[in-house]
Amino acid sequence: MTVATKVEVQNAEAMVMSLRKPTRRRNKAHLAFVASQPCLVCQRSPCDAHHVRFAESRALGRKVSDEFTVPLCRDHHQQMHRHGNEMAWWADMQIDALREAKELWAATLLQTAPRERC
Repeated sequence: MTVATKVEVQNAEAMVMSLRKPTRRRNKAHLAFVASQPCLVCQRSPCDAHHVRFAESRALGRKVSDEFTVPLCRDHHQQMHRHGNEMAWWADMQIDALREAKELWAATLLQTAPRERC
């Protein structure tokens, strides 16, 4: 039986990664911005900020990050939840919800970015 050297032990410890809880981003200003946009399906307002559930892995009782939200009017929001299969519902509507959410998140980041001084 060989005795492990200090370097070997350090290398082994470096290879072991601890399990981290997935962090969920929260941004109330972004949710308000999304809710102020017209519905992705019918262009009506007012809207709810809908969290696209398939965007991230599931966590017990936690919604996906706020960066994965899109505007839906109350009727379409309820229709989507009643449908059951969210991915299929978005496909039926011919809307790429993740692309739309990404664009809205980028717009929010641009609005909150610090302005450069001349």
